Amino acid sequence: MRSVDRLLTALICLLLVENAAAHGERAQQANTRMRTTHFYDVSMSPTNLRVGDTMKLTGRFRVSKFWPDHIPGVEDRVFLNIGSSGPNFVRTASTIDGVSMVQSTSLQTGRDYEFTMDLKARKTGRFHVHPVLNVLNTGTLVGGGRWITIEPGAQPFDNKVETMFGREVDLETYNLNVVYSWHLLWFLVGGAWLAYWFRRRPLLIPRYREVQSLEDAGEDPDQLITATDRKVAAGFVAVTLVLIIGGYQWAEARHPVTTPLRTAKVDVPEKPAPVSSIDVKLEEATYRIPGRSFQMTLTVDNHSNQVVEVGEFATANVRFINPSVQSVEPHDSHDLVAPQGLRVEGGPLTPGDSHVIKVFAEDALWETQRLTLLINDPDSIIVGLLFFYGPDGSREIVEVGGPMLPVFQ
Repeated sequence: MRSVDRLLTALICLLLVENAAAHGERAQQANTRMRTTHFYDVSMSPTNLRVGDTMKLTGRFRVSKFWPDHIPGVEDRVFLNIGSSGPNFVRTASTIDGVSMVQSTSLQTGRDYEFTMDLKARKTGRFHVHPVLNVLNTGTLVGGGRWITIEPGAQPFDNKVETMFGREVDLETYNLNVVYSWHLLWFLVGGAWLAYWFRRRPLLIPRYREVQSLEDAGEDPDQLITATDRKVAAGFVAVTLVLIIGGYQWAEARHPVTTPLRTAKVDVPEKPAPVSSIDVKLEEATYRIPGRSFQMTLTVDNHSNQVVEVGEFATANVRFINPSVQSVEPHDSHDLVAPQGLRVEGGPLTPGDSHVIKVFAEDALWETQRLTLLINDPDSIIVGLLFFYGPDGSREIVEVGGPMLPVFQ
C-alpha cells in the first residue's frame, strides 16, 4: 500500500506542477540586478514570426558606476548574447556600438552602449527572450524580456553555411553520425569495463566491506586485485590510447585544414562618460514595507536651457512611469512596466533651477520581482536610472544611487 500511495502522490504532484515559462531572472540577487547593468530601450521586432524568419533585437545598456566591489567587472571579458529556453534562435549577427560581437570584448563602467542582434527563428513555440551580457567570473546579466511566438514556416529550418573551400554544409546535421559513433564507442568501452568488474565479484557495498575487514585485520586491501585484473586494466588502457591516437589521425586525414576556435577579444572604441546638464544628488532613500512604496529625496540642479521633469525611474529591468509626463503601456501581462507607478513632488525644474524633489515609486512589482530582498543586504544600495524629459520630447538619463533604509510601519 505504501508504494501505491507514493505513486499516487508523485502523479498528483506532476499534474499540479506548472511549466517553467520564463528564466527565473528574479532568482538573481536584487543588488546584482540593480548595480551592474541597466538595459533600456530594448525592442524586439517582429514578435510573431515563422521558422526561418529573422527577428531584430536592439537596445541600449549602461554599465553602472556603482558596480559592486565583490563582483568581477566588465573591464576583462564580456560577451553579448540572448537568453531563451533552449536553442530557439540562431544568432546571425550582433554588434555593440557598431562593432561586430562574434567574439568577446571589454567595456567601461559608467558608459552607455548600443547593441543589435539578428536572430533567425529555429523552433516553433512561444519563448521568453532576453538580451544578456555574459561577464567573465560573474555570470549572466539579464535584460528585459519579451514573449516571442514562432510558427511553422513554409520550409523546414536549415542552417547552411559555406566553408572556405566552397563546400556547403548544414550545421544542424553536420557530422552528427560521427558524434553518435564516438559516443556509442565510448559507451561500449565503459560498459565493457563495468561488465568485467561486475562479473568478477560484487561491487560497491560488499567490496567496501571486504576492504574494511582487511584493513581492520591489518592486511593490505590491494590483495583483492588479482594479476588478471591488472592485465585487463592494462589492456583497457592500451585500447583507449589506440582509439584516441587512431581517432586523431583519422580526423587529421579527413579534415587536413582546420581553424581553431577564436578566443581573441575585439575592441569597442572607448567613449567619454555621458555628459548631462542635470546633476542629481540622492539625499535619502527609503522603502516602506507595508505600502510597497519606495521614496527618494533628491537635490536636482537643472543646467539645461529648458524645463525638465522626471518621467521614469528604471531599476532591475522594472520601469516606473510618471503618467503626467508620458504614457507607456505594458506589451503584455509579463512586461515589467508600472504605467502609474511613479509620482513626483516638487514639480518641473526650470532652466537654472536647483531644488529638492521627492520621487515615489509604488507598485507590487517591488514584491513580485523580489527587489525588497535588498533590505537583507549588508549595504542596501539602491541604484537606478532617472529619465528627465523636456517639453520637446528630449530626454536625459542620469544614474542615481545610494543607501536605502527600510521602514517597517
